[in-house]
Amino acid sequence: MPPLQALVDILLALAFFVAAALAAPLMGRLLTARLDLPMLGVLALQGLLVLLALRWLLGQRGQRWRDIGLRPLRLRDPALGVAALLLIFLVNLAIGLVSAAVAPELLQQHQQGLAGVAGLLAAEVSPATIAVAMLVVGFYEEVLARGFLLARCRSLLAGTWAPVILSSALFGLGHFYQGWFGVLQTAVVGLVFARLALRWGTLWPVIFAHAALNTLSLLLLRTLAA
Repeated sequence: MPPLQALVDILLALAFFVAAALAAPLMGRLLTARLDLPMLGVLALQGLLVLLALRWLLGQRGQRWRDIGLRPLRLRDPALGVAALLLIFLVNLAIGLVSAAVAPELLQQHQQGLAGVAGLLAAEVSPATIAVAMLVVGFYEEVLARGFLLARCRSLLAGTWAPVILSSALFGLGHFYQGWFGVLQTAVVGLVFARLALRWGTLWPVIFAHAALNTLSLLLLRTLAA
């Protein structure tokens, strides 16, 4: 794909993300009021809107999901997902230890903010519902970031690390609601996921790891918020 076309597609994908982030709360508010859906449904709805937009754009380019890494599921993919999850735990532990030593107030503020978000999203929601919602979120975020954006960044930039860094930076900025600490942390997580996705040639392990990470984090943060 020509670099200019790749850049256009990156900008379109970001526009889709912003549009879905604005539209999903409005649609979710109506659904929540009428169907008594949990707030987590808004995140899942946002993901579905992004996936529909990406499917349309891929079709316009004559591509399919497998062209951005969503290949048939393999028997070893869940085990690779567990390995990816354990690696992310170690990465987050390292970030937490460094932050606690350098800027403990910033780390505490970040954790309190996340606990508040978790309490809002997952209050009085069963663990099974949280897991299903986070599977949808993990799926769409990985398809967008490590699938579509990483593929387009590889067409835009030469080498391996430049596309990985750019796509991970965009992924981090998508979590700006968590503050700059959250942007940095999610960007680092994105770096790890991107390298693993390229190494394994499929998105499924990082999808599983992402969904599990979000589920466990929400359950833990909800407990802390209570």
